[in-house]
Amino acid sequence: MIRTEAVELISTEGVVFKQKLTDGGSGITIITPTHRAVYTVNKRDGTCVPYGHTDTEEFSDDLVTEALELTKGLTFRRLAKIIKVNPDIKCEEGLIENEVEDEKVDIDIMTSVEYKEFIAQYTDKNDNFSYQLMNKDLIQFAARSSIVSKMISEKEDTDNIVRYIVKSRASDLSRNNGMSEDMLNAFIETFDSMSTRSAYKELKTYLRGKMSRKAK
Repeated sequence: MIRTEAVELISTEGVVFKQKLTDGGSGITIITPTHRAVYTVNKRDGTCVPYGHTDTEEFSDDLVTEALELTKGLTFRRLAKIIKVNPDIKCEEGLIENEVEDEKVDIDIMTSVEYKEFIAQYTDKNDNFSYQLMNKDLIQFAARSSIVSKMISEKEDTDNIVRYIVKSRASDLSRNNGMSEDMLNAFIETFDSMSTRSAYKELKTYLRGKMSRKAK
């Protein structure tokens, strides 16, 4: 199962972790001694939406907000399903559908050197993955790249420029130039799904600003 480490809730007994979902993106799973629920996150406004066949009546808005904050910055790994958190918190896995199973994932970036190097490069002093650090570094790369400059002047699609930048930095950090297009797709999607908003928002804003100035 692709998920983050489980974190203990503060306001009540239980745990929360972030997980990948079969229809794309990620969800937060909250487990208490008596209930379990999964939410997806709306990246436009940051709100949590109940996911699948899950009863969320037992979870207040404040608890869901707390769970979202506790999982912010946590990165995906391949970890076992949580069957028992402690002797009083047991989980019946059949209650929640659509969790990603290992055998359903065609490309495993979790073990790739590119993924590990990105995590190491952009993890902050609090041991959380920082999208701010990542975007700052990717923007700095874009600013000094003649190829990116050429792509901007030719009005290349922003997503394609982001793909080039991410692939180039992943290759630089890992010293590995062998990332396939399918691997790159999975790489970009994974980091985007870990974020509660677009992972590359600042980078795209920078690129659109450069394109706008070029057009004048």
